[in-house]
Amino acid sequence: MKTRYIYLFFIALVFGMNSCTERIDIELDETFARLIVEGNLTNDTMAHTVYLSETSSYYYNQPAPKVSGAQVRIIDDLGNTVDLSETETGIYKTPEDYYGVIGRTYELRIDLEKEIGGSKIYEASSKLVNVEAMDSIRMEFNSKFGDDGFWIVKLYALDPSGIDNFYIFNVYKNSELMTDTLDKVSFTDDKLFDGNYTFGIGISYFNNSYDNQSFKMGDTVVLQMGGITKPHYTFLSNMSEATSFQNPLFGGPPANVVGNISGSGFGFFSAHSSTYGSLIISEKTVDFTE
Repeated sequence: MKTRYIYLFFIALVFGMNSCTERIDIELDETFARLIVEGNLTNDTMAHTVYLSETSSYYYNQPAPKVSGAQVRIIDDLGNTVDLSETETGIYKTPEDYYGVIGRTYELRIDLEKEIGGSKIYEASSKLVNVEAMDSIRMEFNSKFGDDGFWIVKLYALDPSGIDNFYIFNVYKNSELMTDTLDKVSFTDDKLFDGNYTFGIGISYFNNSYDNQSFKMGDTVVLQMGGITKPHYTFLSNMSEATSFQNPLFGGPPANVVGNISGSGFGFFSAHSSTYGSLIISEKTVDFTE
């Protein structure tokens, strides 16, 4: 009798599972593209770059299409204007002798050849805020992390008190950018060290198991510290959250990440100041943690 009840329960369970299964057809709009903007302006004298691309079909398995033929300009709050030249498809650069001035607000204006997302004109603005110079940097090699150890870039700097500060960090090895994707870039507010000295706080971490993250004696390491605005910090935080592991697995971000591009555009245009620290890796510049 017990076997019969178990068998009936199993049949009921199977039918119950089947009754909970329903086919859902999701309509994916493949015709309404959006402009994607990525641009950064600093107080360094250099060719600053703005990248333009557009969204594509959900099933499009190629890199995002680049947007060519646009007129791109940067205008400061005094009315000074610089035109950017398209050096490659979708890549627009300022002259090499151009630089931003701390305290000024900069507007990015984009005039497209044809409409994207229902508009030909897109705008964004950002204030170039100050960042205090760092004192120095130091490296640490910690053999307790990972299979082959981790390299840590440590910062020595004083955070100004009385104001909210927001920072972004990039690391270069022998003039090559190592933090070339969002998951490698470090950014933070100053809540944990407001008005205090950092005393070698860990900024960037690199897995020595990977060739493109390892260092050796004689390498030149440069840490770039940028002072960014609160909206830029919020955008980076939301982007990082939206592109990181989700729990539940298929939860996904609740909405599109909001940038500062007008209309239906995606992305962010940032103006920020920079300060640098550098060292050559040697026995004297590295702390070894066994």
